[in-house]
Amino acid sequence: MTDMDNAVAVVGLALRVPGSADPETFWSGLADGRVSLPAARNGPEADGPLQAGQIDRFAEFDAELFGMSPAQAAMTDPQHRVLTELVWQALEDAGIDPGATTDRVGVFAGCGPDAYLHANVLTDEQLVRVHGQEQLQLGNSRDFLATAISYRLGLTGPSMTVQTACSTSLVAVHQAVRSLLTYECDIAVAGGVTIHPVERPTYEFTEGGIVSPDGRCRPFTEGSLGTVPSSGAGVVVLRRAADLDERGASGVRAHIIGSAVNNDGADRMSLVAPSPRGQADVIREALESAGLAAADIGYVETHGTGTVLGDQIELAALAEVYGDRGGELSCALGALKPNIGHCDTAAGVLGLIKTVLAVQERTVPPIPHQPGDGPDVALGSPRFFIPRKAEPWGDELPQHAAVSSFGLGGTNVHVIVAPARRAPIPATPAPSETSSDRPGIAVLSAATDNALRDKARSLAHWLQQGGGADVPLADVLATLRHGRRPLDRRWAVALPADESAARGRLRTELLALAEQGQGQARGAVTQPTVAALLPGQGVSLAGVGTAYAAVDAEFRTDLSELSATVSAAGGPDLSAFGEWSADDPRLMDTAVVQPLLFVLGTAALRLLERYAVRPALLLGHSVGELTAAAYAGVFTLDEAAAAVVARGRLMAGAPQGAMVAVRADESTALGLAERLPVDVCGLNAPDNTVLGGAPDAVAELEQRCRTRGVAVTRLATTRAFHSRAMTSAAEEFAGFLGEFTLRAPKPDLTVVSNLTGLPLTDQQATDPGYWGRQLRSTVRLDEALATLLNAGPDVVLGVQRGRTMTSLARQAARRHDRTPLVTDLLGDGKQAEPLAVQDALAQLWTAGCSPRLDIPSPRAAVRLPAYPFADTRHWVEAVPTEPRERRAPEADVQDGQEDLDPRPQAEDEPRAASADLDGDSTPAVIASLWQSAFGGAPLRPGDNFFTLGGTSLQAAQLITVINNDLLLNMRLQDLYENSSLGEFVACAQALVAERDDDELLRLLDELENGSGPEGDA
Repeated sequence: MTDMDNAVAVVGLALRVPGSADPETFWSGLADGRVSLPAARNGPEADGPLQAGQIDRFAEFDAELFGMSPAQAAMTDPQHRVLTELVWQALEDAGIDPGATTDRVGVFAGCGPDAYLHANVLTDEQLVRVHGQEQLQLGNSRDFLATAISYRLGLTGPSMTVQTACSTSLVAVHQAVRSLLTYECDIAVAGGVTIHPVERPTYEFTEGGIVSPDGRCRPFTEGSLGTVPSSGAGVVVLRRAADLDERGASGVRAHIIGSAVNNDGADRMSLVAPSPRGQADVIREALESAGLAAADIGYVETHGTGTVLGDQIELAALAEVYGDRGGELSCALGALKPNIGHCDTAAGVLGLIKTVLAVQERTVPPIPHQPGDGPDVALGSPRFFIPRKAEPWGDELPQHAAVSSFGLGGTNVHVIVAPARRAPIPATPAPSETSSDRPGIAVLSAATDNALRDKARSLAHWLQQGGGADVPLADVLATLRHGRRPLDRRWAVALPADESAARGRLRTELLALAEQGQGQARGAVTQPTVAALLPGQGVSLAGVGTAYAAVDAEFRTDLSELSATVSAAGGPDLSAFGEWSADDPRLMDTAVVQPLLFVLGTAALRLLERYAVRPALLLGHSVGELTAAAYAGVFTLDEAAAAVVARGRLMAGAPQGAMVAVRADESTALGLAERLPVDVCGLNAPDNTVLGGAPDAVAELEQRCRTRGVAVTRLATTRAFHSRAMTSAAEEFAGFLGEFTLRAPKPDLTVVSNLTGLPLTDQQATDPGYWGRQLRSTVRLDEALATLLNAGPDVVLGVQRGRTMTSLARQAARRHDRTPLVTDLLGDGKQAEPLAVQDALAQLWTAGCSPRLDIPSPRAAVRLPAYPFADTRHWVEAVPTEPRERRAPEADVQDGQEDLDPRPQAEDEPRAASADLDGDSTPAVIASLWQSAFGGAPLRPGDNFFTLGGTSLQAAQLITVINNDLLLNMRLQDLYENSSLGEFVACAQALVAERDDDELLRLLDELENGSGPEGDA
């Protein structure tokens, strides 16, 4: 019996090999017996040198996604870059966002030799000078392969490079398994990569060598003479099977249940010759670790290089362990190298990926028959057979599989693979008000706008016909939320609860985003600031919050408890306010409306807190300011309820009055009201002034406005609030609050005052007289909005239904050239409240907030389309060794700065000619060196060294080169204190101006003439 407690689950994988760059295409090619090597593509009669295998996208890299500058990406070995992208893809395939998990993720990987460093990077003298050897090693040395991946993806488990030649990547898998089983990490990424850094790699056949004479690999056939070198890379993601619940287990592709590593030692003809004893021993050890017998293995993915000696020794070792079983069940032999060539350090993990897919698909893949093949060699046991076409993995074959990888140098590894336990996908939860009754949210993000559009396009296609049509949408939304790292460019959409309607809307919105760039895509902000707007009287309150309360028990409870608090304070009965019709007279009664606004506003702020959204800025209109102050701690809840009840009762007791909004500025509005007993009650905008007074006076004002062609709108009120009619109410209210002990607002919250249009001070908040004046005086909403917007909120959220305040906020934002996201928590009344709340949360997510989105983990991780990496070529071209004129990269400094375009310079020209000493070329030299350090678009004066991605190591190297080229003595501190290009140039020019150039020229002349300060040489 297999000890499944020690099983390790393969939960994700990614690869890039000749002919395929995703598991589905890879498996399809294997099942069809496709050969993706150049000899197969070009035919046996193709002329020219022997072609090695090559992958797509080896020179392209998504530098922006991984936080690398163009220059840094270009000088980094393509092997490191390809593996970094594959680790990203494999984690996505596993549905793991390493930035969200508390699990420690380890990296175990190896790569081929650093040919790119020597053939390309080191031949570029300017690049070497600017970056220095240490920085070049960081991007090219094998030592930093795994650790750089851990850094770029934020992985905190063990991170180590493994190097055992051809067996590297499968040894890395073995190491990862051991690390998981000893609890060094919780998730492990393992794999390898070999890239030949030329577009069309070739190789030469040597008699007696290991490479094929015809560009084809034919293991286990008569006359086979070798393998075909190839680029390739592969990665698997592993987890302890014991850690996976039913949800996690449903996404497992296969299990690794045993593995072993050894070395041939001296029992062989030479260092590079294999040993049948060593190979047989490692197979036995792997079987023992798995708790299996040889007869339990139905498929072996061999090392299978196609070399005469290698194949013979491997078959002998296989026969020794697996073959001597008489009439027992058969065992198929597989070999990947005929399909894609020998990918060297990546070969082992690619063989594992092939085997995992075969076990998952319950299909035995063939070794392709190729033109020129001889007959099969003797396999050494009647158990063994070579499949030449794909066959179902039936009961006649044992259900376990094995993978071998043998390194040149003698390090052998063998891995045992078992089918995943077929745990049923958990049933869809029963409908509840916390799941199916609520709308869903689809979130999407990418590093760039182009990637976001590409991602939207591929997801829309997948949902329609790429395999997503039968996947429950809830699992898709959950995978997008929990299995993908949130990136800078964000988009989200709220979806109706109905599955069919939600799927249709999602596809429509995705296609709109992909084709026209529509939707709510934004650039996320780090630690965004949220401002909340709380309305006063005059907004429609009929049924507000009722629909959302029906699907949110906590919101429903808040409304009930807050209504009870108002009632206990002597206020109106609000228990059934959701049933009141729009023409209910209670909705025109100030004594009722103000406590109701307090209940709704406080419940909405609590709702935001439950969704992990806490406003830092609060602006309430009239009674809304009391609600804001209560949230900020000025009043206790009971005090606030008593205050709004008293305020509403006192204002309702004022004489009858009316209010109008005049579309004019304050001066014009007062001119229209000349000698009329009306007051300015509110300043909503530069051209929106609210006036109020006795009904007959307001009627006369309306007539004057119409006569002069000024737009005027009567407001739905029965009193002239914030006018002279409120004088008595204001005095009594101040006296009422005098019985309370008021408190300063919490230090992390800013309440903006209606009275001053400025932040509410501690003195004002604790002064009862202030709240009396706030009741009586003009609401300076336009100034308050300007104060709020000048504080730089990233989101402005109206907590009421309707757009009265948010419309004014949008207008003010345009006037003040601000671009916050402005939205409404309960919508505008045109859509159902539950959908409106989800839409507001979706918009908050796009802005960079981290609201709780109520999206549970997926029942099964959905394998969605892969991330669309940018196809930007980052490459250092190999420079011929013969001398030639070189040109530094161009730079372009604008905005009134000096022209910093560098001039061409021959390699043998002195780096600091005498012309440099007058400072004329200082900007050009510095711009050229900065441009070489970062690459990409021409730099501008405002570009900051550290924002561009510069490091302390890079800074030290750059200062050294600049000092050498300009004969200066700049310090590292000069760069830290003048970190923009323009500032740094100015600093350098100041040093040049202070320099004694006559003395410097004399010293240079002495050096050139062979003498110096100490006398003749």
